[in-house]
Amino acid sequence: MGINLANKGTVCKPPDWGDPKNLEAYSWCINHGVTIATLATVSGFSCKTWVIEVTANGKKITSPKEYGPNDLYDKVFELYRFYYDKYN
Repeated sequence: MGINLANKGTVCKPPDWGDPKNLEAYSWCINHGVTIATLATVSGFSCKTWVIEVTANGKKITSPKEYGPNDLYDKVFELYRFYYDKYN
């Protein structure tokens, strides 16, 4: 007997790992200490919105806007590309 998680939780649109620009920006940011995290706005499996927390140069910045499952990772990679373009 196991736990069926098929109908639990929110499924987010996955990030576009096939875009070479995303991979390059992500890799550069990780190697240079720029990290981006997604934080649920409520606890549990039923969360439908997240905020984004960027840590760069020892500072943490949390987005004032909440993002849903269809735009969360698009915004994350937009931020990775922003930091890559700004500091590379």
